[in-house]
Amino acid sequence: MPEGPEIHLEAQKIRKVLAGKSCTYSWFFHEHLKPFERELSEKKILDVQAYGKGLVISFDGDTHIYSHNQLYGRWYIAKAGEYPNISRSLRLEIQTAHHTALLYSASEIDVMDGESIKTHPYLSAIGPDVLRCSIDDVIAQCQHTSFRNRAFSGLLLDQHFLAGVGNYLRSEILFCSGIHPSEKPSQLSSVRLQKFAETALLISHRAFETKGITLDEVRVAQAKAAGTKRRGYRHFVFAREGEPCYHCGNEILKTAMNSRRIYLCENCQESPK
Repeated sequence: MPEGPEIHLEAQKIRKVLAGKSCTYSWFFHEHLKPFERELSEKKILDVQAYGKGLVISFDGDTHIYSHNQLYGRWYIAKAGEYPNISRSLRLEIQTAHHTALLYSASEIDVMDGESIKTHPYLSAIGPDVLRCSIDDVIAQCQHTSFRNRAFSGLLLDQHFLAGVGNYLRSEILFCSGIHPSEKPSQLSSVRLQKFAETALLISHRAFETKGITLDEVRVAQAKAAGTKRRGYRHFVFAREGEPCYHCGNEILKTAMNSRRIYLCENCQESPK
């Protein structure tokens, strides 16, 4: 499933071609959304924003399209009237005079007004967006009674805690923070809690800026100079089972927590006593 950085990148890509333009044509796959096709035509597209793993396209007249890619959804941008040669199922199309934004394979799409957004099951319930919030926001979430005594392994997959964090960010944030997945926020000293908050934002923003790379710039540059392919220098630990830790040389371990694979270095991320 795409994580926050990938959805923010998609929002940026769509915003670049749609924002400020008038919608000349819209199409929905789902029958219950068909009535909105005529309503959206000729409306001005005001903005495109990501909220965690969700995306909202806003039109004038307080009309908004919400979508969530889930596992398989993907946006494509094409010239108006053109379509990519793919086998995916088209779910949503928004066209302007020059471009078309096409959403394929997504199952969660809705049209609503601003008031409805406030009560939307996903948008109204998510925690601070990891690409928008502050260090203080992260610390406050860690200290909240709903989260402080839960293991980070599950906490970082809970969109109520930090919206936009998913499986690869979970492994990377915990490794770079020196936190074992079974540790809880309440077990961290103020210094370690501060480091976690700083790292959560640093790694997430790096993934956004580099289109999915969480490894630091120096190691990435060294890997590129050595001719390493991109998959070989994306992450510190994620998908690196059996390879040496960048910090200590120990083998990276792969295990399962909260029904999802997770990667860690048992030397750099000691299990709590």
